[in-house]
Amino acid sequence: MFKWIIIFIFLSPVFATEPDFGKFDGTGIVLDLNNSEKIVFGHRTDERLSPCSTFKILNSLMALESKVVQDENETLSWDGVVREYPFWNKDHSMRSAIKVSTVWFYQEMARRIGSRRMQQMVQEAHYGNTDTSQSLTDFWLGNGSLQISANEQIDFLSKLLRNQLAFSKHSIATVKDIMNIERKQEYTLSGKTGSCAGVGWFVGFLVEDNVTKVFAFNIKGAGASGSKIKKIVIEYLK
Repeated sequence: MFKWIIIFIFLSPVFATEPDFGKFDGTGIVLDLNNSEKIVFGHRTDERLSPCSTFKILNSLMALESKVVQDENETLSWDGVVREYPFWNKDHSMRSAIKVSTVWFYQEMARRIGSRRMQQMVQEAHYGNTDTSQSLTDFWLGNGSLQISANEQIDFLSKLLRNQLAFSKHSIATVKDIMNIERKQEYTLSGKTGSCAGVGWFVGFLVEDNVTKVFAFNIKGAGASGSKIKKIVIEYLK
């Protein structure tokens, strides 16, 4: 009897029950929108941090709604300023810019939206601390005035998925579409990374078997980045 128990344990598959944050201070939330079940990791889900480039989700919504671009495929010409990443140094549309997190494109969106309209829309979305008082082109970056917690990211994403934000259904559908990372027959994964000031974010949603889950994860520490937390989260979601 004892022998068979040992064999059974040895052959049983082992599944990850939580993300492996490694050396980083990580926290995260996964919320099932179908049954409202929430899984929480870490102890910093209420800590507000810079949203970094995850703000591009809301920035895209505002740009489309304000019609400062014709649509997600309108191309803006690169200004010729050579920046950190080669893939930023080219013409971009919103669809291409959100994929590679092109900062100059979204700074131009912010300029076109304008400070007054930007503040109003951020407040209407109840996005984090709603503070856009710092420079119009960087209040969401690094040590900017805008901050948001993982719980607040979940709240924002839940409203996005449920069409409960004060934006048209067309703008919401467009942003959900350009957020897509991977589309398979079995599932659809969509999200946005963010990296700044020693913080890495990965937020988004997973649709599988008609079940929709929204998630928001961040890591802190030396070397933290959006790409690193994205890898950690995808390994966990598998």
